[in-house]
Order: sequence, then structure tokens, then C-alpha cells
Amino acid sequence: MELVENKNIYHNVFVRQEHIVRVFSQREGANGRVVLEDIVEILLTNIPSNTNKKISNSADYNIILITQDKIQLAGITPIEHKGLHLADVEQLHEFYSFCDDLAAEELYESLGEWLNFQVCTLINKRLAHLGEMVRQIPFWEEYASKVSKLFDENQKISIREWLVESYGLSVFWIITTFTNKVKNMMSGAYRVNAGEKAAKNEGNVNIYYPKNFAFVAQTIDWWIKSDNWSWLKEVIQNGVAVKESIDKDKEQVKKLKKEGKSIDDIIQTVWNVTPTSNMVEDENYQYKILKAFVQMV
Repeated sequence: MELVENKNIYHNVFVRQEHIVRVFSQREGANGRVVLEDIVEILLTNIPSNTNKKISNSADYNIILITQDKIQLAGITPIEHKGLHLADVEQLHEFYSFCDDLAAEELYESLGEWLNFQVCTLINKRLAHLGEMVRQIPFWEEYASKVSKLFDENQKISIREWLVESYGLSVFWIITTFTNKVKNMMSGAYRVNAGEKAAKNEGNVNIYYPKNFAFVAQTIDWWIKSDNWSWLKEVIQNGVAVKESIDKDKEQVKKLKKEGKSIDDIIQTVWNVTPTSNMVEDENYQYKILKAFVQMV
């Protein structure tokens, strides 16, 4: 039996982190089975410390041992596939009942509800092959309404143009950072966009219809609207492509801080951004990012 891997994203609100739960199924969605190692990894997330924990589901020895132990306690026989244990809905429920000692109660209950209403519902409806796409349908409807106010839906635009208009971005290194992130994700949007390839503008830059960004917009929203600044810390520390620009801004911020300037004064002086200058639908994402940046310097 050929199995297709699909991904579902669980938003761990306790540590502001996204986790992937893989579901394997037949191509038409039948016989969906959940990767138990993914469940154990989420439950082992420390609260509130260690939010940047990065481990491999298939390689982490501790996760493998715990998964095997819980399988034995639950008395289930999941399918073994590529070194992973795949459980159907009934097996998953039985397995999960023995995992309550792996995490804080809040996380255990939250993940359990998500698995039941999100993942298991898809499996029972033979929709497991759609994975994360199903969760995004309500977002796509909201996104379509938003972009219709900002763009001509028949006019193709670049990633940079989409970011600037959608989020009010104006700072070079922030725009560049998100442009690179979106470039990497847009390759995965090819299948979702019905095989539609990007066109090129006069400057040989890829351009897309505004609707084509729907696949990546939810992830960008998560980064740009939340209070999780791990991505910003990563850019400050390792953003090679924008290092010179960031270092220049850091020096200016440090100088103004020593002079006793307020955050608002610093942001306006360095980037010409105010709390009301870059508004998009009553939100100022650019100011919010810069405020976090100033506080980190």
C-alpha cells in the first residue's frame, strides 16, 4: 500500500511555537494514520523554557524510547513505516490516554482537543490527504477579502510589492528578510495554485497574482502579527544577507539609547516610522517589529 505524507500544524500557544504532526494516508485520503513520534515530541516541549528546541522526530532517541514504551502500555499495534509508528484514530486515542504524564495539563488537554477535532475528523472523513490545506480554507476566504481591497486581482505583483502593501513594511532589512522567506515557501505553492507558474517582470523578478500568496500568507501572518520574536532574534544573529544594514541600525539605536531617547523617538529618527505612519487595516506591523528590535539592542 502506497502511503502519502501530509502535514498538520499545531500552534503551541504556551511557547508560541508551531509543531508539525504528520499523517500518512492513501492518495485519496483513506486509511489515515498519525505519526506517534510527532505527538510525543510536542508533549515533551518544556513550558515555558527551551522554546527554541529543535530535534528530529525520526532521530531523537528519547522520543523513540518513550513512544515505544507508551505503545506497549496502550497495547496497540501501529504500522511501522520508515522508522515511525503510524496509528489509526482508535489506536491514537488509546495511545494518548497513556501520555498524560509527559506534559503540563494545559498542553495535554489542548493538544488532545486539537487532535480530536482537527486531525481525527479529517481522517474519519477520508480527507487526511488534504492535511493543512483544509485548515487554511477559512483563512483563504478572509485573505481574498483583504487582498481585494489592496490589489487589482488581475494585476501580477512581486513578493516585495505584496509585502509592502499587505503589511506596511518600509525598512530594507525587514523587507529583504521576509522576501527571502516567501521565496522559499512559494515553491510549495505551485501545487496549491493549480500548477500555475510565476511570470517575470521587466526586471526578471518573479510576479504572481495576489491570490497566489494565500498559501504562504497565513505563515507570514503568524510571524508578523504574533509576539513571538524568535524569528527576529535569528535574523539579528544570523541574517547574513542583511547583516550590514542591521549592524548600521543597531549602532544608531545604541547611540540614541545612550542619549536617553524614548522608543518612539528612536524609531522615528532611525527609520522615519511612527505609531501611525505605516497603518494597514488599523495595524502597524512595521512599528511593532521595530519596537521589538529596539528592545533587543
